[in-house]
Amino acid sequence: MSEPTNIFYVQAEPDPLDPQRARCTFFTDYACTDPVKSPMSIPVTAGEAIFVQVATPNHWLLVGAVADRCDTSVIDPSFLPSTFNQVAVAMPVNRVISQGVLLIFSSQGEVTQLYSSSDPVIRNDGV
Repeated sequence: MSEPTNIFYVQAEPDPLDPQRARCTFFTDYACTDPVKSPMSIPVTAGEAIFVQVATPNHWLLVGAVADRCDTSVIDPSFLPSTFNQVAVAMPVNRVISQGVLLIFSSQGEVTQLYSSSDPVIRNDGV
């Protein structure tokens, strides 16, 4: 197993079972050869998990994410806009937490549809 990283590359495409949703595959490398499953671990000292969209034939754009703690009963989601097809999800450096992250994609040009991903979990428990 490779060392934990705080950058995850994501390929998104329409979910064949629900075309209104995005089916995402996550990787730890830009070439998309090292897949990673949820929960994804980042170093506790990283301070953030970064999701970077990798180009796919559907030409979607990553417009943002909604993140919320999943290790507490309090529901307090935050919207995080993307910049240059990447989004950063802040994580504390002084304690271990888990966050659910819902990535949001859109079509390019005229936005006619928003596509949400499944809810991968990020945990800052790596070394």
